[in-house]
Amino acid sequence: MKRLYSTLVCFAAGLTLTISAQKPSFSQTTVNVGSTLWHKPVTAVFSFKNKDRMPLRIEDVDAGCGCLKPSWTQGTIEKGGEGTISVTYDANLLGHFDRIILVKTNGTESPVRLRMKGVVTSGNRQTVAELYPTRIGDIALSTANVEFSDVYRGDSATARIEIWNDSHEVYTPQLMHLPSYITAVYKPEMLARGRRGFIDLTLHSDGLHNDGLNQTSIYLARFSGDKVSSENEIVVSAVLLPDVNTFSSELSHPTLTLSTHELNLGRLGRKSKLKGRVSLTNTGTGILHISALQVFNNAIQVALPKRDIVPGETINMEITLVAKYLKTVKSLPRVLLITNDSEHVKETIDVVYE
Repeated sequence: MKRLYSTLVCFAAGLTLTISAQKPSFSQTTVNVGSTLWHKPVTAVFSFKNKDRMPLRIEDVDAGCGCLKPSWTQGTIEKGGEGTISVTYDANLLGHFDRIILVKTNGTESPVRLRMKGVVTSGNRQTVAELYPTRIGDIALSTANVEFSDVYRGDSATARIEIWNDSHEVYTPQLMHLPSYITAVYKPEMLARGRRGFIDLTLHSDGLHNDGLNQTSIYLARFSGDKVSSENEIVVSAVLLPDVNTFSSELSHPTLTLSTHELNLGRLGRKSKLKGRVSLTNTGTGILHISALQVFNNAIQVALPKRDIVPGETINMEITLVAKYLKTVKSLPRVLLITNDSEHVKETIDVVYE
């Protein structure tokens, strides 16, 4: 009887190991899409195969940024079957981009990390206004809203701001109120009249204090002795993801299901506010905990009745858009949730209106 019991235990342990090790086998996990023109979206295609005996299903692809739109092979993929994950970058920012995409499957607790790289160039566009839509005095910028790709603690990420000197003097770019977790390199250090340059920002995630959204404002000095104001503000956002290995390893597992990832509030017109609702449902077997609920700008207000959702329960999140703040915000209207669901650690809801 003892021998039979030992055999069954070994068989069960082996079965558990096979299921937990199951993951898609990618032909390549990094795709460099090369060069594309500004505002001309480009797509990276990641091909994979199921080499395991258990059926495989892609449950979610988290691109970590509104600038990326993923799509993937739906349904169950049997052993030997193949599929693809396509990720399209909107190319709205000039310069190099390097993004991490997290793929969640039914067979792994930790997501598979894919990487998309490339560069966006100005091509044959002629006007400064087309290339640099943001102006800070006589200095034009490609953007005043910088979003780093999502990071785990210990990771680093990079972002680039392209600048144009439209003044009559030699300009020395300098950022003020730069936090300790971000470093900047100016290329070149001095810009002649009518010349362009770059500010390369590097995020050091060990300096971030909290999981979820870490957002700050930095300021571009227009001249020596310049002061900070809303006119020279640049908003910088970074999302620090929690370590899923610290989550409970119990058999019960929470699962977050959202009614939508894009909430359309309709026409604003002369209204002072628009309101909408998103439903959160726990379709898993453990208690779902919302550890962070944050917004990317102060034009969005969010109300959640509670942070813990029991299995089978649905709660409604109220989202309000306040019109008077829209002219002062530089980041996109979005809501961020951080949860203890290892398959949906980070979820974002885009808020749109007419």
